[in-house]
Amino acid sequence: MIKIENVRKSFGGKEVLKNISMTVPTGTVTVILGPSGSGKTTFLRTLNFLGRADSGTITFNDNSVDLHNASPKEIIQVRRSTAMVFQMYNLFSNMTALGNVMEGLVTIRKKKKREARDIAMKCLYEVGMETYSDYYPVQLSGGQQQRVGIARALAMNPQIILFDEPTSALDPELVGEVLAVIRKIARELKVTMIIVTHEIAFAKEIADQVVFMEGGNVIEKGTAEDVLIHPHELRTQQFLTRYLAISGSSDSGREK
Repeated sequence: MIKIENVRKSFGGKEVLKNISMTVPTGTVTVILGPSGSGKTTFLRTLNFLGRADSGTITFNDNSVDLHNASPKEIIQVRRSTAMVFQMYNLFSNMTALGNVMEGLVTIRKKKKREARDIAMKCLYEVGMETYSDYYPVQLSGGQQQRVGIARALAMNPQIILFDEPTSALDPELVGEVLAVIRKIARELKVTMIIVTHEIAFAKEIADQVVFMEGGNVIEKGTAEDVLIHPHELRTQQFLTRYLAISGSSDSGREK
């Protein structure tokens, strides 16, 4: 069980996260939805100390860490328990796919290179990229680069993986391959995940819990059916109606 409580964050006097709390049961998928600027990415970054929160706590296995006052040692502990998959892949351009996945194992986990290579190859296999292990990022499509990024996260054996809109930078035809990999990891490996995404249909299929955010607040949360099919809050209803209408128009345009 991972508990996140009372997370606040301001930029230049503007509060962008307003007392955010949620519980993520082990082995489940939490999807966060909301309009641009609602604080979704900022929230993920505070959990991994890519940006320090003004207040709040994260608790792993009854070990609670203050997100504002954490010591360097505590930050390292949290980062070892979490892994981040970014919008823009963030691969090292001078390393092969294998090298990118091995890097954290060698430098952070202090694994010997042979062991790190074995783990990295297994993770590349899990995302369908084992035959591309010697390719550099420039030789890979966006979808393939993102799958390497997911393998890199898996290799660290985190308690939770944080996905920050993992398909937003991809061409439409590449989105499916990345979503398929995430779906496989969730179903077969039972990895705990928090996923920020706009893929509503995917969220309906994969999410154990859906959280709708706007203006730095949690407006509604519950099961996928509760939030996405039978939302209680008017703002959630408005967002879903507008988003699905826009998505439907885009699909019609592509079909023509």
